[in-house]
Amino acid sequence: MGEPPRTPAMAPIAAIARHLASVGLAAVDPASRVAAALACGADRPGLAARAARFTAAAAVALGKAAAAMARGAEGARSPSAPRLLIRPHGSPALDDPAWEELTGGHPVADAASLAAGERLLEFLGGLGAQERLLALISGGASACLERPAAGLSLADLAATQRALLGAGLPIGAVNAVRKHLSAIKGGGALRACRAPVLALLLSDVPGDDPAVVASGPFAADPSTFAEAATAVARIGLPAAVAAHLEAGARGERPETLKPGDPALARLTTRVLAGPRTVSRAVADEARRLGFAADEGPLAGEASAAAADLVARGRRLAGARVVLALGGETAVTLPAGRGPHSFGQGGRNQELALAAARELAGRRDESAHEAVLALATDGEDAGTGAAGAIVDGLAWEAMRAAGIDPAAALARHDSNTALALLRDALVTTGPTGTNAADLAVYIRIRAA
Repeated sequence: MGEPPRTPAMAPIAAIARHLASVGLAAVDPASRVAAALACGADRPGLAARAARFTAAAAVALGKAAAAMARGAEGARSPSAPRLLIRPHGSPALDDPAWEELTGGHPVADAASLAAGERLLEFLGGLGAQERLLALISGGASACLERPAAGLSLADLAATQRALLGAGLPIGAVNAVRKHLSAIKGGGALRACRAPVLALLLSDVPGDDPAVVASGPFAADPSTFAEAATAVARIGLPAAVAAHLEAGARGERPETLKPGDPALARLTTRVLAGPRTVSRAVADEARRLGFAADEGPLAGEASAAAADLVARGRRLAGARVVLALGGETAVTLPAGRGPHSFGQGGRNQELALAAARELAGRRDESAHEAVLALATDGEDAGTGAAGAIVDGLAWEAMRAAGIDPAAALARHDSNTALALLRDALVTTGPTGTNAADLAVYIRIRAA
């Protein structure tokens, strides 16, 4: 077999897309963000004073960006301070003997996640009220460390998470459910610790809400059992989970940590960066390159978000334009169908495939358009790709290569379709950061 086809003129605009993606990823480099926060000076004197008090503190680093965040804190660390790092199995390792390092499952908790969760609670419980804790938190920590709420098992949590992954719920609703099934999430980690805490967060959620990032282990949780039960009312969950949520809604289970709790007086929180940090950096770089650029949030069902991205991008005036959106979309899988009913591909590749359809419609022959969709952590649903780049000719090129892209989109098989095009899939490997997703529309009109 020969090489997969490349659509005409794809290479130049793809190079621009890849460059913009690299700039966006650099803007959320965890190590530099943590180092800057701990070294902040006259511009933020209050935070600087608080950060100084935590330079010799115990430390935990949790989530996909744990290793890089830990490296960023090293310049302010005491060699004797205890340190614990917990990350997903596939995330970059720190391999520093000064840090105790554990891994757990992602996106579904496994037995190692339970062991990591128990170790975290033991670590936190060993800190006295006169000590201090630096907590470095990033997305991915919801699954890689866990202790189920009383009466629930690992199997209950795993089945619930699999159901949530295909439900199309926004991340806030998903994490509201997960927090009410856990002894660590929803402020559980803060409750387990008597020490004052400085929490530095790298956000992977729209709005950068500390209660949602990593399901808020060191944050107040405004959501309730009743809201969690309502969110999953039409989703098939294990009987023990449904019963647990219903009991909590009746007031028979202890609630998560709520705003106003006295424990919050020990907590200082700063969000270092998030999805909009990425989109703003991309828009700034596009302007530097001579594009008219705009940016904004990314949300909704992946296919609908693709249509919105292209429509909004096409409304931008100018011969060279960029629209960069940062956030997270969802993919809703039809209920009642087995896992073999669907193909391979995550929300970013689904957005790219849907965007290819939009770009093929009402195509302007005088302009070259492209869309980039990228998971900033480098992992789009375990496919080996972080996302994809498509242009206005990609849809027909997939047809010519022997696949019906509309059928592939309907069965959520975006990876199979996009793999037919040379250079469409973007493969980065685990990036060591995690700031949700980036979607970029680019147009270059011929002179």
